[in-house]
Amino acid sequence: MTITYIGHACFLVESDDGLRILLDPFQPGAFGGRIGILPFKEKVDVVASTHSHADHYWMDPAFGDPEEIKGTGKAGGIEFMGLELPHGSEPGHAAGTVTGLRFEVDGITIFHPGDIGRHPTRPESDWITPLDLLLVPVGGTFTIGPAEALRTIQTLKPAVAVPMHYRTPKVDIRIGPLDDFLRLVPNHVRAPRQPVHLDKDKLPEPTRVLVMDPTH
Repeated sequence: MTITYIGHACFLVESDDGLRILLDPFQPGAFGGRIGILPFKEKVDVVASTHSHADHYWMDPAFGDPEEIKGTGKAGGIEFMGLELPHGSEPGHAAGTVTGLRFEVDGITIFHPGDIGRHPTRPESDWITPLDLLLVPVGGTFTIGPAEALRTIQTLKPAVAVPMHYRTPKVDIRIGPLDDFLRLVPNHVRAPRQPVHLDKDKLPEPTRVLVMDPTH
């Protein structure tokens, strides 16, 4: 399978036989223009979303007629498992929950936790693992921050962890930049190109923190 980081919390996962799964697509221009990522305008087979906030759920006509999934169920022939988790929030503002999505493509087990607001509990960690690819928010405020993200990686022990949901010139919301997280992970690796291909028989050990620059 291959994975492309579109931007913010949005990824495109493609199976070896051509199935295209779009994770947490954003509404272009959401939040008064603070989500300034270029629109993703390609056909996909499945749109999977962890929650309905505008920076995590959007159905563009350009996607074609994909199946949608927001929790446990089957789409595109893939079994998705959903785990309810607390959404991160600012003090005094309850933000509800998200549904972390765990699924497998070409033997690679993937977990996208959405805007998880705390380190997973022991029962949650046991449910999530074993795990090959973790897409982990690192920006804080609305998700776990750098230290909690690193602790989550160390607990779940994926083969590959890709940081997401951080502040960039195109994402102007109250979250921290990627560098705040990378300072805690001096041995991270930057993907030289995208999409990144992952082969079940060639996964790294121990965990590799892989930085993927947003394509949009």
